[in-house]
Amino acid sequence: MVTTRTRRLFGGVLAATLVFSPPTPADAHDRRPVGRYVVPGDEAYPEGIVREPGTPYFYVGGMTGGTIWRGRIDQPRLRVFLPGGQHGRTSAVGMKISRGRLVVAGGVTGKVFVYSTRTGRLLHVFDSGAHDGLVNDVAIAPNGDAYVTDSFRPVLYRITAAQLSSRQVDQPLRTFVGFAGTPVKYDPGVNEEGINGNGLVVTPDGRFVLMADTNSQALYRIGTGTGGVDPIDLGGVTDIGADGLLLRAGTLYSVTSVFHPEGEISLLRLSDDYSRAEVRRRINGRGMDYPSTAAFDGDDLLVVNFQFQSTRPNLPFTVVRVRL
Repeated sequence: MVTTRTRRLFGGVLAATLVFSPPTPADAHDRRPVGRYVVPGDEAYPEGIVREPGTPYFYVGGMTGGTIWRGRIDQPRLRVFLPGGQHGRTSAVGMKISRGRLVVAGGVTGKVFVYSTRTGRLLHVFDSGAHDGLVNDVAIAPNGDAYVTDSFRPVLYRITAAQLSSRQVDQPLRTFVGFAGTPVKYDPGVNEEGINGNGLVVTPDGRFVLMADTNSQALYRIGTGTGGVDPIDLGGVTDIGADGLLLRAGTLYSVTSVFHPEGEISLLRLSDDYSRAEVRRRINGRGMDYPSTAAFDGDDLLVVNFQFQSTRPNLPFTVVRVRL
């Protein structure tokens, strides 16, 4: 879920060092949701977001420092939930919640961090051992497995439900699929400076991961049983530029700022076997500003204004509510 300028600026970080999303029911306290939320900090660069079901809370991760903020949908300002740098977490990119666990992609750290949403306690650190990657986004399967993209290294990771429920803190982050010899072609820097595997979701039947390749302007279907990889037929459309992905009721929601600094959300209707997708609608503007991804909040989307592509970001950094 990271696009232009990322490889260059992430290089500085290294030297220094959007699943199937079911509808989120409105909480009893969530009767007056806010339309715009402020993320504190002039260098926050909020990248990932997740809405916690059954609560008024949502979480946002900071790409450049690793801070994780928590917001309430009825309050206009987020607060620090986990300070940046804890446990070696110098970057917080894509994130999802599974059974009270906040699963956070750690960017150039090569790690995935897992925390309790109730206490903030560190539960797990999954380490790929790689120092040349960008662990970017997370999707949770119906069986509890987590799938994780790496935008620089041509692999898809998987963390099993058993690993997530174990008491062992330090564990390896293992490759599920290597993309060598598949239709997925990782490029070191053509259109989007080498940002390849990006947002992803898991289909509700658990059979497939749907993954965005931002650099190639493509979507792929990956079998969770076989690891087989097939391109999704977009009917000749080549300007999706998918970054963050969401999936609900057969519609794939693609969030991007590629070609659209004002932000674009594309709604794509998927075929029953997820091999084809047709663009049905596009949403632009509405307070978006170089967005990266989004989370469902009822019938709305909470969209993160990442602004990493902008040399002079508009402050304060924000999350905006987009009505569908």
